[in-house]
Amino acid sequence: MQAETQSIVVISEDPAVCALVASVAQFQPGTGVRKCASALSEINGTALQLAKENDLIIFRAGADAARDAAAVQEMMRHTGGAARILALAGSSMPFADLRQLTEAGVQDVLPDTASADEMSAAIRKCLRADEPQPVPGGARGNREGMVIAVSQSCGGAGATTLAVNLADCMTCRRGLRRQEAEFKVALLDFDLQFGAIGSFLDLPPNRCLYELASEGFVPDQVFAEQSLTEAAPGLWVMAAPAEIAPLHALRPEQVQTLIAHLRLQFDFVVIGLPRALADWLTPVLEASERLLMVTGSSVPAISQARRLLDFYAEASMSLQTDIVISRERKPLIAASHHKEAAKLLQKPFKYWLPNDPSAASAAADRGVPLSAAAGRSSLAKAIRRLSRDLIETKNARAGAAQPQHGKAV
Repeated sequence: MQAETQSIVVISEDPAVCALVASVAQFQPGTGVRKCASALSEINGTALQLAKENDLIIFRAGADAARDAAAVQEMMRHTGGAARILALAGSSMPFADLRQLTEAGVQDVLPDTASADEMSAAIRKCLRADEPQPVPGGARGNREGMVIAVSQSCGGAGATTLAVNLADCMTCRRGLRRQEAEFKVALLDFDLQFGAIGSFLDLPPNRCLYELASEGFVPDQVFAEQSLTEAAPGLWVMAAPAEIAPLHALRPEQVQTLIAHLRLQFDFVVIGLPRALADWLTPVLEASERLLMVTGSSVPAISQARRLLDFYAEASMSLQTDIVISRERKPLIAASHHKEAAKLLQKPFKYWLPNDPSAASAAADRGVPLSAAAGRSSLAKAIRRLSRDLIETKNARAGAAQPQHGKAV
């Protein structure tokens, strides 16, 4: 799990305030919450120490705004103006008192009736205050990561199993006790409504995509970095939210920007797609160098795969798609129905994932990848072979991009 990278202190005698902040923070990976059951103006030197040691102070404004403002000014002086402070105030607080707090150094003032969404937005705004914005391609990242989309023709095809274990294999971890990853891999669950990638890795729901959908902002580099949870060395995951959001709530420019930021930070970006159609799928497909269509070989599954492939081709004419047949071993000689299905899809069956329910169940029940639960299983080996092909493709692309040095003839 990801270690705490940001800390919030809640100073309030009202337990409801502490509960609200804690409920919001649990959906922001890497954020820890401390509680101080007191009024801001009553803790004196303790408040100065808290401001110095934590990233954000949230306090419930009392009846004496002047004392609270004086405490805020002292914290700002003690931290050289670096303290980030958010206040909660009652609806009856006079405007003059609100102005006094903001002039003292409070970044934002919320009503004490604020919703979880409003609190989440305010926390994110305060934590980003005064942070330098990275220049794309600068020192913070220049990997130009390879984007791989994973889709499925029907429910239960095994797309989640493939996405999770493909991303895990592509880290190429080495070592027994202290594992080190050769590649950084981001795994995104874009199935807003029924995504299960998080549960496959024993991770909590991630509220970040829900915030994008509900609040409508375009993500920056800081949001992209903080939205991921480290599941294993080299593997960072954005799980689906617990809340169900309409698929159309996301906008294409939001998704396009998020992927662009992540490509600069990761060698591979694996995206699990929903089995549905939405406008924001177009930038996903345009950014993807490879689409893996996971399907069975039955007539209904192949029929649905054909429909989805037609939509994907219209969204991105240059998209390279590979067919992954799930729960079947590759036959020595293709059966007639396999030949007919490949002819209908106009693509060969490139990869085959054998039916190995015991290995898949062992990994899912423990919340770990196949590499940890059943690394020698036939299913794990098949996914490793697929990952090697994709890594070789990326390496070949990188080699072709290198300038050629040699003697002129």
